Amino acid sequence: MNVYKATLLCKEFPFLEKLFIDKDGKTSLSPFKVTDIKIKRGDKNLLTEHGYETTYDWMGGYTYDYEFYFIIFSNEKGEQQIIELESANSYQSGSGENHYHAVSTIGEQLYVMKINPDYVIKCVKNDTDANGNGEVTHFWTIFKMSKFDTVGYHKEQIDKIALELKSEIDALAI
Repeated sequence: MNVYKATLLCKEFPFLEKLFIDKDGKTSLSPFKVTDIKIKRGDKNLLTEHGYETTYDWMGGYTYDYEFYFIIFSNEKGEQQIIELESANSYQSGSGENHYHAVSTIGEQLYVMKINPDYVIKCVKNDTDANGNGEVTHFWTIFKMSKFDTVGYHKEQIDKIALELKSEIDALAI
């Protein structure tokens, strides 16, 4: 990515340099190494997504791709906090071995944690890009959530499920 763009993005969004921190406090992926970073407005479609990581292993090598989501929010002291959301994962091998672990959507995870985030960050890694040249690419998207009504979204989902349950219960009463 353009160094000037990365510098300006890190100045505007200082939390970018705090993603992918390991146990020793070092970042394993700097914003300066990311292929591109975009900024978008968060919406209810985003909250229906969930992260994933996929590994395909065969005798000659492997690929490892992911789409991770981080949330940025202010705690009760006004300090910015970063949490990596849970991601689904799958593992496949050339011999036919296949494992999958599912997770809740972003909206469901936020509801359980009772967090209304300021930002949701989507981080995507591809082992091979679209033209197949074998380069690892990283794309980040910063979703601004300040104008999105997360609480209203949760209420809408609860009301929807309540109607479905009521229909099931009413069908049993017949």
